[in-house]
Amino acid sequence: MRKLLLVLSLLLPAAAHAVAPGALAPEVSAPQLLKSGPPVALKGLRGNVVYVDFWASWCVPCRLSMPALDTLYRKYGGEGFRVVGVNKDVAGEDVDRFLKRVNVSFMLLADRDDAIAKAFDVQAMPSGYLVDRKGVVRYVHRGFTDRTAIDLSKEIETLLKDPA
Repeated sequence: MRKLLLVLSLLLPAAAHAVAPGALAPEVSAPQLLKSGPPVALKGLRGNVVYVDFWASWCVPCRLSMPALDTLYRKYGGEGFRVVGVNKDVAGEDVDRFLKRVNVSFMLLADRDDAIAKAFDVQAMPSGYLVDRKGVVRYVHRGFTDRTAIDLSKEIETLLKDPA
């Protein structure tokens, strides 16, 4: 039976292994994109409601998502909401050019070796994972529209009301 389960798990599509609502957020860490210092571990943010957002300079919807996420961060940050923007660019010049046009105040991490994206099994860009205070992924957003921002705001408010 174990062999059968192993074979089946290897044959399932990658999406079956994607981080989904109800799963614990992967315990990963990465260096900050624009600051020096020790790597930031997502586990260290427990106790907060955290939105882990995967973005890149070449991602057209990211031009909408990044300012919207910054607005949400400024609105709910005092209540324990954090945004972690995980960058997928390889060239630093691309990041610099993007951030000159789209300035954000939330934490940015570098994922040049794809370790975090692989741990979350990112399927689209941008992809976002809303994690509750206990470290459980509660909502997953693939892509970003004006409607996503409205839904995300409601989801954040709901999770902030839940006291860890």
